[in-house]
Amino acid sequence: MANNSTDIQIGVDYISAACNCCPHSLDWQNGPRLIYGVTNSVALCSDTAPFSVRKTFSGHQGRLNCVKWIRREQQNSNSDHYFLSASVDKTIGLWKGKNEDYVKHVTLTGHQNSVTTADGYQLSPTGDIYVASGSADSTVKLWHISDTTVTCLHTLDFKNGFAITLHLVPLDNHKDMFLLFVATDKNKVHIYQVSNSIIEQVFVLTGHEDWIRSITVQKTTPFQWFVGTCAQDNYVRIWQLSFDDKNNNNNQTNMDPLALKLKRSSFSLKHSDQSQTNVEVELYSILLGHEEAIYGLCWYPNTDRKKAATTILSASMDKSMVLWTFDDNQKMYIDKARVGEIGGNTLGFYGCTFSPCGSYILGHGYEGALHLWRIEEIDDRINLIPQVINSGHFSTVEDCCWDKHSGRYLLSVSTDKTTRLHAEWKRNEMISWHEIGRPQIHGYEMKCLTFIGSNQQRIVSGADEKILRIFDAPKNFLENFARITKINVDEDIQRAQSLPEGANVPALGLSNKAIFDNEENQATTTASIDDDPMTVDGLYKEGFFKANVLNEPPFEEHLLQNTLWPEIQKLYGHGYELIAVASNPSGSIIASSCKASHQNDAAIILWNTTTWKPIVRLAVHQLTVVRMAFSNDGQYLLSVSRDRSWSMFTIDETNLQAQLYKRISTNNPHHKRIIWSCSFSHDDQYFITGARDQMIHIWRVKDKSNDDNEQPCEKNPLKLIDSITALTFAPQLIQNDKYFVVAGLDNGTVFLYTWNEQVSWQQLTSITPPIGFHLTVNHLCFRPSSSTTHQLAGCSNDGTVRIFNILLS
Repeated sequence: MANNSTDIQIGVDYISAACNCCPHSLDWQNGPRLIYGVTNSVALCSDTAPFSVRKTFSGHQGRLNCVKWIRREQQNSNSDHYFLSASVDKTIGLWKGKNEDYVKHVTLTGHQNSVTTADGYQLSPTGDIYVASGSADSTVKLWHISDTTVTCLHTLDFKNGFAITLHLVPLDNHKDMFLLFVATDKNKVHIYQVSNSIIEQVFVLTGHEDWIRSITVQKTTPFQWFVGTCAQDNYVRIWQLSFDDKNNNNNQTNMDPLALKLKRSSFSLKHSDQSQTNVEVELYSILLGHEEAIYGLCWYPNTDRKKAATTILSASMDKSMVLWTFDDNQKMYIDKARVGEIGGNTLGFYGCTFSPCGSYILGHGYEGALHLWRIEEIDDRINLIPQVINSGHFSTVEDCCWDKHSGRYLLSVSTDKTTRLHAEWKRNEMISWHEIGRPQIHGYEMKCLTFIGSNQQRIVSGADEKILRIFDAPKNFLENFARITKINVDEDIQRAQSLPEGANVPALGLSNKAIFDNEENQATTTASIDDDPMTVDGLYKEGFFKANVLNEPPFEEHLLQNTLWPEIQKLYGHGYELIAVASNPSGSIIASSCKASHQNDAAIILWNTTTWKPIVRLAVHQLTVVRMAFSNDGQYLLSVSRDRSWSMFTIDETNLQAQLYKRISTNNPHHKRIIWSCSFSHDDQYFITGARDQMIHIWRVKDKSNDDNEQPCEKNPLKLIDSITALTFAPQLIQNDKYFVVAGLDNGTVFLYTWNEQVSWQQLTSITPPIGFHLTVNHLCFRPSSSTTHQLAGCSNDGTVRIFNILLS
């Protein structure tokens, strides 16, 4: 974070981010904290519950496929830790640091295609690092990193095949030698003996009948390893490797000569001193308990090797995770505990992990959601208690806005087709932000939203369709919101007595249908009638809404079906997909615009929120209107467009009329490219525009020329380092007489400036990674408040919603 001023402090209150939707994109067990891939950055979480995201580290040009801690035997809390990030951009990043501060140490380049899997090992807290990586270019590479010197030791070419996953494990008695396990698309695990000078295939594990998705190894002794593999054939296989070292006679003496043994295979490892180690391989166990492909597998973290290879966790596309433990009496692994969901409209788990201490299990799902459980052992039973954890959009976030009443909560919309509601969870003098509702789960990518008025909980949203949809907060949401946030919403609840209890989406429908108290009770009685599989209702069952009493943020399963808001109205009038929507402060008028390449299609439609009828079409712009803003007194509407012009309209709220007040022409000398953003100052004296030409201009609201030749009022125009995609004024003056302006850029940087007509522009500071955005900033908005601490919310193409704390002393 670049900070050019001593009297400003910036922190991050909240980063909402989902995990990338691919295997290997999350790791916790092998390092000090939870890390996971978020688009092309790595999210680092806090080390205490609820494990919220603290920072995001960006160093790639494409999506991350794999995030892994570098494993090592001796953990030293004072030494630096390392993690890997493998990306679609053909590179692997190695990051170094501790606590919450990490920097990119080196970049491994050499693959010719997307890197899909990686694994690494450090021989000691200060020793050299070995990394194995697999790519879509059909190669596996082995790297050696000494300080900042990177050497590619070996390259394995699989010709027309490729590696799906791999695992690198050092030999205990020969630290300079590794076994590399590589699962290929031929449904086999190839075992390679690897050192600085040689790489040689020594064995192949066969048995799976589909792609192998994960390999995990646990050592019970230096001479006995257990290798777990899981595959899309729904099976987990556990193999036992027994090392018969010349110096180790224990293996033979402890064997029971009468014990029934499966047929064993063997291979030998040759060492540089001409000695060799014989390794016996035995299929130890086969676990069947899943009904779909198994993507995740990990052993219980075993630092003291007392309970080694007795507990293993598997995660599957059948939406379940199973904790298997070895039963000494039955001499087999049994399904000890099972978690997940039944039904619903999501796919299953992409991966799983234990916490480093082994007291939590975590799974990440198809839509980027994280699922956390705490392990509780009571006598011989294992209870898994669900826990609250961070969530977020799994695609670009297009728009966000605060509740107009007093900024009680924040709403965001994304191309992941959802609208999400974020608020504070207050308990025991602790406050953390969480997603507490999902008002809309749609079939089209969401584009824009706004609140309607400040005296009611009502929103309007637009998606990649021609229809505006209006939603009302249901009674169940308001009651739970009050319990979670400790905010008094009695007035809203009184007003909501006639409102629905909740909503659900009918089978084959897109609209959220209201559910009232009596309907909820009838749901159970009508279920038996609709069970006939020959009817539409029997084939496509509705996920019935269930009113729950919540005292903490809801889990993903609850968010998906019990936090929808009922849709009360649809507005038809646009000919193409919606782009922008805004509402005036009183909530009596909505303005909307859609994609356009002609003046008629580029018309802004104003809607009456009492009758839900269009008031007027304002056809002034030639091309798409990309952003609109009402003045704080509701008298003006400002619009900016792809045609490089802005227009201002006067609004007569009493008579519901609007007309053009002033505009600049499309060939104006001030903005040479598309104008992306606009905002009014809190006192409605000025408004601001920012464009792709990197220019920011400030204009007086009242000044008006007669020939569309409006002039900005600043002494010197402000040119920044990249396209300006988001702009906003703070809700009050700072330093007595200066306006506080925040600009978000195409590269993710957020600049903070002060301005007045006398002094012109002065830069305060900028917000950059790791707390800032690292891709295009789509919108910025201040929380309505009057305190000295400003809370700035923003959303970005990096898939995150962030809330920054800006303290001006």
